[in-house]
Amino acid sequence: MKPMTIQPECYDCLLRLVHLTVDLAGGGPEKQEQAREVSRNIVRREFRPRAIPAAIANLFHRAIRDTTGNPDPFLNRKNAETAYLGRMYARIAASYHGDPDSLLRLAVVGNAIDFFREEEEVTREILSQVKWTRADLGPWRRRLENGPGLLLYLADNAGEQFFDLPLVSHLRGMGWQVLYVVKGGPIQNDLTRADLQASGLGEALEPVADTGAATVGLVLPEAGAAFQKLHRQADLILAKGMGHFETMSHLEDPRLFFLLQAKCSPVAQALGVSKGSFVLQQAAGAEH
Repeated sequence: MKPMTIQPECYDCLLRLVHLTVDLAGGGPEKQEQAREVSRNIVRREFRPRAIPAAIANLFHRAIRDTTGNPDPFLNRKNAETAYLGRMYARIAASYHGDPDSLLRLAVVGNAIDFFREEEEVTREILSQVKWTRADLGPWRRRLENGPGLLLYLADNAGEQFFDLPLVSHLRGMGWQVLYVVKGGPIQNDLTRADLQASGLGEALEPVADTGAATVGLVLPEAGAAFQKLHRQADLILAKGMGHFETMSHLEDPRLFFLLQAKCSPVAQALGVSKGSFVLQQAAGAEH
């Protein structure tokens, strides 16, 4: 694994995300065109070597919210995705056993959801039994055996909580103090406290914490003071999804494991796997 670096194809992907977000935000043609122009300028200005795509997205998401006046452009999309993933979870949960590897694979298959993928493609992925392309199961088990302690479970997309709950429950059954961490405010289709409560799983996943910030992935300097303290205290961190990988892949932190499907080529290249692969990867610099 190597740190995620920006690639030429990220430019078009960011612009697609700009247009999708503006369309979802509404606010009328004049405000939407203004939001598009401001956001395109942000992409042009910030797109350079060593930039992090998710960090660029964070900048234009703020601009779109401010310009259109819509604090949560993806709200309806999140509600639809949550309902869909709830149905999909009910279809497949029984096909995964209760052993640790199966619970990890069940959790990661929920990460197949993406706002740029067709539902038919996602359904096909979810109905197929997950096979790891790369899985640092040995280091993960050793870290768990060194516990129990404080484990931060960094959630990703709204709807994935159905797939996360069995793993969270298992880890708590091992004695770990698991905090299920959602975003501090609406950003893309990422899970917030409000989304979690609306799904009916808020109580089941308690205790829940949030990052104190509305950012794609985790930008630690922008997180709230309470979460930064939790991050320093954590014995183990499980970070789901590409946004967390983009923003944290440069960290040499043996506590940190990434759990995701590599849904784009730049992320797959950084992980050293093919696009579409399911991965459990310990952070760079850690001893395997």
